[in-house]
Amino acid sequence: MMLEEELAIRDQERVERDFVTNAAHELQSPLASIISAIEVLQAGAKDGPERDVFLEHIERASDRLARLVRSMLVLARAQSGIEQPRDELIALGPVLEEIAAALNVAPGVEVRVSCPPDAAVVSNRELAEQALINLAENAAKHTAEGVIELSARASETATVLVVSDTGPGIPAPERPHVFERFYRGSGQGEGGFGLGLAIVHAAARSLGAEVELESAPGEGTVVRLRFPGTATLVSE
Repeated sequence: MMLEEELAIRDQERVERDFVTNAAHELQSPLASIISAIEVLQAGAKDGPERDVFLEHIERASDRLARLVRSMLVLARAQSGIEQPRDELIALGPVLEEIAAALNVAPGVEVRVSCPPDAAVVSNRELAEQALINLAENAAKHTAEGVIELSARASETATVLVVSDTGPGIPAPERPHVFERFYRGSGQGEGGFGLGLAIVHAAARSLGAEVELESAPGEGTVVRLRFPGTATLVSE
């Protein structure tokens, strides 16, 4: 037993070291871009016509850095279990509509929302919304044409939130790894951190929900968040 515990402790320490190393690497890129742009401006570009170009570069890198920090904080909070006690009744229709409206999609991509008007779930709002946002943004990033759909449905025992897309799909060898921290599949661009689906997985586990993924090359991707229990809104 002592050997098993020691091995578990060593494994946890290794995971934490890997996380810190990967996080430092991810933070380094936008920070280096900001520092480089500032140095160019200080060297004289601030008085030239290219000033706005470098200011926009700093703004983009700063936004990327802020998103990364927020993602890491949400992931850490979800994995620590800090968020568990704060449950509330969440009306799903408005949440899905708001996420859909804010989604930045490619030209020609249609975003649909399908949700019964009384659909609801009892959960932690912040973590549940963050999981849905990450799923929707991941779908938008990989969908160049077609449809992204955000939907909700209830059975007798569970409430299921679904994000589906008509993107390129995920090859079979990559599917077991997509929820790992900092994992980037073959279709990931430079702008991704490899944290979006890791946040979804950690948040779902913290909320007592299950994550199901279906995908195949050329057939798009479907991700389901399955929350135990059902709830409905009471109209006045």
